[in-house]
Amino acid sequence: MNPAALTRLRSGGTDRLVDLLLDDVLDRPLAELVDPAWAARQLVVAARAVAADQKLEDWLRQRLAELRKQVPRGHLPLPAEVRRPLEEVLKKPYRPDRLLVGRLMDHDAARLMLKSTFQDLLVSFGRKLKPVMPSKPPGLNLGRLSKIGEAVSGVVGQEVERQVEEKAREFMEAGVQRLVNTIADHLCDPRHVQEYASWRVYALDVLLSTDMRDLEKELEKLDPDALVATGTAIARGFLGRAELEGELETVMKAALDQTGNRSLRDLLSEVGSGELGDQSIKMLRDLLRQRAAAVVETEAFAQWWAEVVEG
Repeated sequence: MNPAALTRLRSGGTDRLVDLLLDDVLDRPLAELVDPAWAARQLVVAARAVAADQKLEDWLRQRLAELRKQVPRGHLPLPAEVRRPLEEVLKKPYRPDRLLVGRLMDHDAARLMLKSTFQDLLVSFGRKLKPVMPSKPPGLNLGRLSKIGEAVSGVVGQEVERQVEEKAREFMEAGVQRLVNTIADHLCDPRHVQEYASWRVYALDVLLSTDMRDLEKELEKLDPDALVATGTAIARGFLGRAELEGELETVMKAALDQTGNRSLRDLLSEVGSGELGDQSIKMLRDLLRQRAAAVVETEAFAQWWAEVVEG
């Protein structure tokens, strides 16, 4: 079995083998390493196999239930190093496209919300303006005439309220589209970009300061089990498309064409002035060396080595 050779392998002899394999992968042009047709086919086959598993939905529901049980009390622990850059992004002045906002708001749900809200406001305002019968002067007793006046006043008041509600409904029916357009104009007005930026940061603060148990209750309202079923159905429908494999192959070919004749090492050297690429390669090399050193210590490797050496 040549135990001396096995001993040398277990004493660091695998480092050189790892270096040879890794350097070969790093220095070959990516076009030689990746076959778009083969890679696309394998990805689709693997993804379809996972999606077709009938136990997938149960597994996802179980994982989601376990995660929800582990939700702690207190606000979301977002480190300041993450929160500050996120706030900076939200603070940036952003003016949405007026046509896009108009299309987004051009829906019956938006109209219903605005119509109901402003109709209530109009009715409430109109009731405050209804005429009131003048009260009788102090010390003057009109007897039945006074009671008749009170009854008339009540009837008039009810009629005014009815007319106010009717006019409010008519006004909102006719003016709801104008209201939608007014709100869309306001959202896209360059004079208000800073106020809306401040609002976005405020919304982030509210979410981060809200107890996570309360946020979990909001998730419960969305029926997580139904979301899992819907998400799985969408994934299966997408993966079941006959043209998916060809689309993935086209995307991969386009990506490889962009690399030209460059190798993986060349591409990594372009990231972070080369420092990030060098660190990534070193980390990968160390990891592979560690795993190789661990594998050669196993009995399975010793048996394989004996089979190779002894033929």
